[in-house]
Amino acid sequence: MWRQREKRLLGLRQAALREREVILAQLQDLPAWVQFPDTERVEWLNKVILQLWPYITEYSKYFMREYIEPEVKSQLPAIFRSFKFTKMDMGDIPCRVGGIKVYTHNVGRDRIIVDMDIAYAGDADFDVSVAGFTGGLNQLQFSGKLRAILKPLLPYPPMVGGISGFFLEKPKIDFNLTGMGEFVELPGLLNAVRAIIDSQVDDFNICSLLP
Repeated sequence: MWRQREKRLLGLRQAALREREVILAQLQDLPAWVQFPDTERVEWLNKVILQLWPYITEYSKYFMREYIEPEVKSQLPAIFRSFKFTKMDMGDIPCRVGGIKVYTHNVGRDRIIVDMDIAYAGDADFDVSVAGFTGGLNQLQFSGKLRAILKPLLPYPPMVGGISGFFLEKPKIDFNLTGMGEFVELPGLLNAVRAIIDSQVDDFNICSLLP
């Protein structure tokens, strides 16, 4: 009788532990505005981004052509210096802001600090040509927590003198390489491309957005 009672209690404790693990795992998948009461859902901002997306796409093409492409060429081995984007399509699905937190305590009066959960899992599609090979990149996924600092605050329009931003942690980036064949097997190419992506993310961590 005693052993049956202990066995039953042990089973209940194990079930409770499993339930707790399941709940914690599910909480990790919830957006920040659900987990933390001081993080707000900003669907209005996502609607603004949706309307701005065609213009963001055009600027992205310019940025990649004028800055990313030369940077890639400069960091690749000489044999791959013919690297060129032949197609740049950011698609119709914009990035989203999952939640936003504005700090109101222990912050200097000359600044505003905002944290944003940024995520992108859209239909961007890129094609590149290098060393006589052609390939592409799609299924781009990206997520991270971006901190924006608005300072100095001004007593006249536009009220903010500048905006800088950086990621609090290294963002998660994933993508799929398509139509590559032997392209990805070229010595050092794939590692160089990934290193360049990491470098660009690190550079953004000290990025001045405005002015």
